[in-house]
Amino acid sequence: MKRTIVLFLGMTMLFCLSGCDIDSDENFQFVILEVVSATMPEVFNQNKPHNIEVVFRRPDTCTFFSNFDVESDNANARSIIAIGSLLTESDCTDTNDEVTAQFEFTALEIGAYTFRFYAGETLEGEPEYIEYVVPVKPEGLN
Repeated sequence: MKRTIVLFLGMTMLFCLSGCDIDSDENFQFVILEVVSATMPEVFNQNKPHNIEVVFRRPDTCTFFSNFDVESDNANARSIIAIGSLLTESDCTDTNDEVTAQFEFTALEIGAYTFRFYAGETLEGEPEYIEYVVPVKPEGLN
């Protein structure tokens, strides 16, 4: 009896899904946004969450903030890239607006954390970063 019910449910799901037509034409692409600045605390309190506010440049009216890509270079170093979505089938107007977003960070290690925010490229095409170093106050210290 259980086998019949499972088979019936499986066939029903297969039948329902076979009628779905998913449009695979995407109307956006991901782009890297240039960071202008970040508001960092003077010190992180170990094991406590901190909001980090990031200002980045939105180049046109078709680009919207999506997320941050945060990579750990080592235990206490982070490289951060602001990611945007660019609508590809829209009329866009250049803006160069400065937009703010934030992410939460919790310092787990003692020492200092280095944050490198992608800020664009030099004239030679090399990546440029804005760098901040923030020490960590150990948990339990006032």
